[in-house]
Amino acid sequence: MSQNISDAMLHEVAAALERDPRINVHKGPVGVWQENGKVILEGRVEDIAAKRAALATARRLLGHRHPVLDLLRVTPTEPRGNLELRDAVARILAGEPVFRDYTLLTQTNGETEIVHDAEASPYKIQIRVRNGTVSLTGQVGSLSHRRLAEVLVWWTGSCENVDNRLEVFPPEEDNDDEITDAVRMVLEKDPLVHAEGMRVTTASAVVTLEGCAGNAEEKRLAVLDAWSVPGVGDVVDRIEICG
Repeated sequence: MSQNISDAMLHEVAAALERDPRINVHKGPVGVWQENGKVILEGRVEDIAAKRAALATARRLLGHRHPVLDLLRVTPTEPRGNLELRDAVARILAGEPVFRDYTLLTQTNGETEIVHDAEASPYKIQIRVRNGTVSLTGQVGSLSHRRLAEVLVWWTGSCENVDNRLEVFPPEEDNDDEITDAVRMVLEKDPLVHAEGMRVTTASAVVTLEGCAGNAEEKRLAVLDAWSVPGVGDVVDRIEICG
């Protein structure tokens, strides 16, 4: 059973978050508190990289002694209402060739609407949006598809959080190679990133990016893409600007 965390440890976590330039707590304060032996991170952050970097920092300091609950929300770059966000997610998933053989559905106020019917396919993704959180449920054919679906939701620029409950069938064992493959796939699908000039390696869920980017914005987007892949524990950016 988890024990209560000392105030000194909570202050240490808060101080580490404040020092981390990836998180930039001055743009949106991050609260650190505890409840029933869990450390809670709550507040608003600039992007998915800041959200997951905050979680990585807290876990690094706390180790396996205390679980960390991430309640951080991302500030959208393109704010939309729930219905607009639902439709944006449906469009981006329907436009992805990987999901051509998937049935796509939306659920609003208990009513389900079919966006794309793959008929005989056993795979489906159901989309629900509430208060800026996009929930994904259903069944997908691989871990990489599960990860890609979440990344595409983040790419809308309009969600504050993603609740990814997609199940993989048949089940697959997750590992560093799976994470590497998923990050490479995401980089290749990003039209603003030249993935052929970058290398991806993963060790204990820590992704290292190396190679060349044409400019600072491409470098930033590549790092953001890596952070957006669920299962990535941390990102080491060794990309050089070669443009």
